[in-house]
Amino acid sequence: MPIAPGLTPHGLRHTYKTLMIELGTPATLMDAQMGHADGSVQAIYSHVTQGMTERLVAGLTANGRAALKARRELSPRSPVAVLDWLLIELSE
Repeated sequence: MPIAPGLTPHGLRHTYKTLMIELGTPATLMDAQMGHADGSVQAIYSHVTQGMTERLVAGLTANGRAALKARRELSPRSPVAVLDWLLIELSE
């Protein structure tokens, strides 16, 4: 069942993969995040590092903050409690 009209968990995975590509995430980390096994020769010689993970988290955090800022410009409050809390936190 869709989370919202036209939005399914599978669609969210595509969005997450696209965000990781836009952030320049290494293929090794994208495969790990998506739960994919890479049987290629390259995968044997590469692994996920803490730095890769930290850059991904920083990029996703910046993306989320930008989305919240854009949402706040539309309206500073929300009837959804957790979103309202985030919008208030953003303004402080």
